[in-house]
Amino acid sequence: MNEGVKERQSGDDYQIPSGRAYTLTVEASDGVGPVVSRTIGPIYVDRSPRLTVVQRAPGAIIDFDVTRLLVLDHRGRIAIVDRNTQAVTWLGVIPQEDAPLSAVYGALTPTGAVYQTTNGYILSWVGGNRYTVARAARLDAVNGNTVVFTTTNDDWAFAHSLGTGLANRLLWSSPGSRSPFQADIVAPGDIFFGTHESGSIVGPWGLLPVHHEGNLQRPITYGTYIAAQWWDGRRSSSYLYNLYTESGENEVFLGESITSSSVGLLLHAGYTGFLKTDGAVNQIWLRMTDGRQQQISNFTTSSQFDQAKLRVGHDGLSNVGDVLFLNDGNRYIGRPGAAPERISTDLGHGRWDGGICYVTIGNTLFQVASAGGSPARLAATAAFAPEDGGAREVLSTSFTGDELLGAPVAVRALHEPDALPVSSDGSELIGDGDADTGGDLAPAAAGCSASGPAGSPSGATALAAALAGLLALARRSRPRS
Repeated sequence: MNEGVKERQSGDDYQIPSGRAYTLTVEASDGVGPVVSRTIGPIYVDRSPRLTVVQRAPGAIIDFDVTRLLVLDHRGRIAIVDRNTQAVTWLGVIPQEDAPLSAVYGALTPTGAVYQTTNGYILSWVGGNRYTVARAARLDAVNGNTVVFTTTNDDWAFAHSLGTGLANRLLWSSPGSRSPFQADIVAPGDIFFGTHESGSIVGPWGLLPVHHEGNLQRPITYGTYIAAQWWDGRRSSSYLYNLYTESGENEVFLGESITSSSVGLLLHAGYTGFLKTDGAVNQIWLRMTDGRQQQISNFTTSSQFDQAKLRVGHDGLSNVGDVLFLNDGNRYIGRPGAAPERISTDLGHGRWDGGICYVTIGNTLFQVASAGGSPARLAATAAFAPEDGGAREVLSTSFTGDELLGAPVAVRALHEPDALPVSSDGSELIGDGDADTGGDLAPAAAGCSASGPAGSPSGATALAAALAGLLALARRSRPRS
């Protein structure tokens, strides 16, 4: 939908396109005073019946585990939410200076959380206290209480142990470097990294002697295995290594892909997911635990893995080798010997956790349900601050497209910033609109669902309530006679 186009259709042909993010503008007037308007959003629209709401949060979900959520709200406040008690621990406010709030990212840790701010600070929350890990820095990898970061010019890279009070440990120094430094951390805290300027992967025991033509991309590690790829200006060549196999026998060639990004590999539980070109586009392939390789996707457009910052290479494979991937605006689960199973649009981020597939979109955590779920519905949660500085009003509703027709609604496309560099064909993976929050809310303020929570008011009722509030504002703002 073009920006600024007002949708006032009627009948069965009205439908807001799924797989997009929008703002909702509501205008109200009592016929005497000025028109008062409010913009709510972004509202993420995904009608996938396979998504079931697990939990909503007071902000966009940055990370989650079994017991906690790490969230960022539209005011720039970052918090840890206890999933059982709903208790919210606010960690601080992100200064919105050099970048929008959508640039904030981070991860939960055993002792709290660590996150990247918009002004180049890396902050941690440990034992109820906030600490500054680094300034003018970029958070690169997190696992457990181990953090890897670089200076913003990529001249130096450091390891940091949360909560120990020990000084940062220098990993790499190359003033004037042209590399993006890229690291991965295995569970015990061992760090593996690579740069464009070196053909070898550096690990805790020194160099892994592997040399190939092109730029070394981010190594991905799991257990005794390391996967890496090299970009030669045209294609990426992917390889798998076993640390405990003798040199010269430890390298397995996986395939070539048409991509220059560092997000073309997955590694988990003995399975390796990789991209491999069929001569025209990239397909998803899987290396099994017994060494066999099987093609998972067979589309006419390039597929890519569903990856997020700080979790590259680790979210898209289940314990039994099920693969999460994206193709042409949709999210799929691929399994050896079966056709890919479409589960949702490509909004948000999908992730395996404890054998369950989850999707986070905005402020909502979803579980991927079995096929044949409930009929698709749109649900949204949005919030905005009234002009008079009063209490924050919240619209929480479940509604169908037809129920929107009773109010003057302008829907404007939004681009949802994504953590990935670019997809295999050079385009951005998610969204095709402008990066514009378009109103009172920053991008973290709203979420979406495919099936509304029980007891949600109807869309007509919720919109009527919103309009009533706006009319009250209009009356208050009318000039006195």
